[in-house]
Amino acid sequence: MRELRVPSLKSDIFFYGTAIGAERFVSFLIIPLLTKTLPQEIYGVWTQIIITTGLISPVILLGFPSAMVRFMSGKKDNQEKSTLFHGMLGIESLNLFLVTALIIIFKRFLGRVMFGDDRFFDFIYLFAFFLAADALFELTIAFLRADKQIRLLSIYSFLKNGIRIGILALAILLFHIDLFHAIMFIVVAQLLLIICVYITHVFKKVGFNIYVRKVGWREIMLYSFPLIPYSIFIWANNFVDRFFILHILNINRVSIYAVSYSLASIIGIFYSILGFTLYPYMAALWNEGDKIGASEVLCKGIKYYFFFAVPSIAGLTILSAPIIRIVSTSEYFSSLQVIFWLCLGMAVFGLYELNVFAILLAKKTILNLKITAVALVVNVILNILMIPKIGIVGAAVATCISNILLAFWTIAISRDYLTYVFPWRETGKIVFATLIMSLFLLTVIFSIAVSNFYTLSLTIICALGIYASIDIVGKNSLILELVRR
Repeated sequence: MRELRVPSLKSDIFFYGTAIGAERFVSFLIIPLLTKTLPQEIYGVWTQIIITTGLISPVILLGFPSAMVRFMSGKKDNQEKSTLFHGMLGIESLNLFLVTALIIIFKRFLGRVMFGDDRFFDFIYLFAFFLAADALFELTIAFLRADKQIRLLSIYSFLKNGIRIGILALAILLFHIDLFHAIMFIVVAQLLLIICVYITHVFKKVGFNIYVRKVGWREIMLYSFPLIPYSIFIWANNFVDRFFILHILNINRVSIYAVSYSLASIIGIFYSILGFTLYPYMAALWNEGDKIGASEVLCKGIKYYFFFAVPSIAGLTILSAPIIRIVSTSEYFSSLQVIFWLCLGMAVFGLYELNVFAILLAKKTILNLKITAVALVVNVILNILMIPKIGIVGAAVATCISNILLAFWTIAISRDYLTYVFPWRETGKIVFATLIMSLFLLTVIFSIAVSNFYTLSLTIICALGIYASIDIVGKNSLILELVRR
């Protein structure tokens, strides 16, 4: 791997990491905003809109964001890049029109599936436009990612979520506007942001040049189309439990589960940062024939991911009760079992997200599709069996087990394409530091009442200090390695 790439990669990870951390923090603020001001069932409606957007977006996007990164990375010809982007945009726009029409035609049926109640079917109209704005944003941002403009991408990703929380706060707290009309303003603001990104960074750089024969569309379609069911399967593996909870239990239990999932998804920050920034570099190295360099990038990514993810499982589980009571209300707290299984499942899913890059680079998307399909079937069966017996704990366990299957099967296959030595020594040190940190947190929880933001913040800072101190002491400090590189 060429050395000149290291500073750029480190800078991209830092800027995207800062932006995604701020973005997730801002997104997390939506929880107290909605749970403390709106009825529990309305918060459930909001969460269902968000997760169903994740289900249908792959159908609209057709795997193009990933394909753009895979085939545009390293390209110098602006006409080819313009043809690639605008061709994908045209196909997506047509597809978006067809999907939106179907959503509106079947609005009552979709309303019952999404919300379990006909009272909320009016939200389906908003859902259609919310979905359109989200899909168009993802494709536009993919251009910046393929062009390695990670800093700009980071700013716009933060702005997107900042707009959401800002509009929700102004609409609900200041102007006392209901959620329905607040979502309308969010859609309009996001569409304006998309137009700004397109004019400023896409059109200005590559213009509007389309030369169909300039691009190998057949190869792109063979790569991207299998990503459609793959993305749906991945979404379903993580979120299908919401629909089982909704129809077996009720929408109130969905809202409780959603808060627990939001807490566990903090772990997702780490693999989102690493995966989003590493993949363009790995794709460029792979395209240049440097598979060893791509393997080195992947190995380092996994090592750093473990450093952040493992202590997060323990910390979020132990502190879950005070965190949820502070950011929402006590009626949204489920149990430690739910939080633990969701955190573990989220952490294991991150391991899958990093290792799957090897399969994608080798263009084995059909193989990846088979793996995710099997994991989804296991998840569905476990949800059907466990939710009626143990409630939302069963949903959390089902998700964790299916993610374990998904991750370790993918790791076994990915080694055929990118081989690396698993960082066992560093992992052992990480686990030891996490155990010491956990003992501290348990002592605090059983000794004092962590009932306000100040006490919670102080506890977290002290825990992080203990964890970091153990890492720095002795050999192979990952903190010092990150600072020096």
